[in-house]
Amino acid sequence: MRVGIDLGTTYSLVARMDAEGRPALVPDHAESDVFHTPSAVYIAQNAAFVGRMAEQLLEQDPTIQVIRFFKRLMGVPEPVCYDDNGNAWYPEGVSALLLKKLAFDLESMASQPMGDAVITVPAHFNDPQRKAVLAAATLADIEVMGLVEEPVAAALHYGVVGGVHDQVLLVYDFGGGTFDATAMSMDARGVYVLAKTGLTELGGKEIDEKVGAMILAQFERAMGQQMAMGARTLLELRRISEEIKIELCLPGKSRVRKMAMLGGQAVEVEIARSEFDASIKDFLDRTDAEMMACLRDAGLRTEDVGSLLLVGGSSLVPLVEDRLRAIFHRPGQQVLHHEPSKAVAYGAAIHASQLAGDAALYNIPPELRGVSGYSVGIRTFDPSTGHVGIDTLIKKNMPLPARLNKTYYTTRPNQERLVLDFVQFRDQREASVSLGQLVIGPLNAPRPNYAVEVTTEYREDGTVAVQAYDAQTGVELEHVFGRQGQDSAGHLGSQRSLVRNTVINGLIA
Repeated sequence: MRVGIDLGTTYSLVARMDAEGRPALVPDHAESDVFHTPSAVYIAQNAAFVGRMAEQLLEQDPTIQVIRFFKRLMGVPEPVCYDDNGNAWYPEGVSALLLKKLAFDLESMASQPMGDAVITVPAHFNDPQRKAVLAAATLADIEVMGLVEEPVAAALHYGVVGGVHDQVLLVYDFGGGTFDATAMSMDARGVYVLAKTGLTELGGKEIDEKVGAMILAQFERAMGQQMAMGARTLLELRRISEEIKIELCLPGKSRVRKMAMLGGQAVEVEIARSEFDASIKDFLDRTDAEMMACLRDAGLRTEDVGSLLLVGGSSLVPLVEDRLRAIFHRPGQQVLHHEPSKAVAYGAAIHASQLAGDAALYNIPPELRGVSGYSVGIRTFDPSTGHVGIDTLIKKNMPLPARLNKTYYTTRPNQERLVLDFVQFRDQREASVSLGQLVIGPLNAPRPNYAVEVTTEYREDGTVAVQAYDAQTGVELEHVFGRQGQDSAGHLGSQRSLVRNTVINGLIA
């Protein structure tokens, strides 16, 4: 059974196409009315507790190490935690435990193994982050048909259920941990991305922390002293912050007043909508700036946008819609929430059907075309000036897939290898992300000006691959392309063993 997986920062979901050709969510194997799995993992020796069970254990013992927000760390070659046996767990391994739990939910409902899957990623994820998601799926023994970007998946579902054609869409995707803005066009054939941008570390987590700071300040004023922030107090603060945020987002709610308990002390706290709005204004300034940059990259003006789709839980903050309606207010323009917590999973299931060639069967548009989120180039050094630069190979916002062939030459007698340092970047004024070094060789007959043809491929899933050929014979040369300072095969090998030997929620081996 083919599925779409919304691998979220705070919650994750699985969707499949039902018998009537509509996407449907897969429930938790233990609770048939629950469809969202918290992206939370607790690892204890050879066992892991994933989702709601991890949160329940945390309620019982706030001192345990429950891992959250590990999606933000995808592509980072550092452990996120160590278990009781001293084993290092990397973001890919922790994500694999979550994916295995989702697969078990599906198999419990359908009584058949999970088939191929489409997994969602933020539109702004770079090559190392996307490859980390693919590695997590491999560790979980899930075959991946492809990756789909979260805003694109939401727009695809919107277009299918609404029969939307010949329109320019802008998706404002503000989730629990990340923000994306994506401009695209849609017609009867499919969805075509025009430009995209985003922020990795801005989401509901930061909004909750602002609310928490206001609550804590009121407690300390009432008590006349600083709070001792132990594990249970932090857990209580996180819970009450999220509750108050949700209440402040209800229609017509101008303020929230309620009794709160922190560290064994009860205080009545009160937060006005105006105070809440002021505290998050800087966050929304950043999301609006990214959104306008996305439009500029696409060559669009605000009046060119037919529909603005608000996706993700944080887009439910009333100030978000208020600000966006002030920008997109022309006749015929729509600013609407489209299944904020479900559309991404629904769209991933639809894209799985597209990739499987079942578009006609389900009466959905067959095409989905993305663009490169970053430029790809090779870091260069000018010995005459001492300056480091970048030779750009594939530019940002190019239609995917994209390929470029370029010939490079050895410069020294007896030079047996060529080393090319590949990078990704949005703008040459910003810091670049290292993709790794392409090491070519040893060459058969080293000499000056030995020609090597390098093919750089930006794939449809947003990952980058390189190949090297002998320019004279066209024969592929021996080469290694890998991340600097990261023994990728080594740490993924250790994660594979850990994941396979870990019992999840007492059920999944």
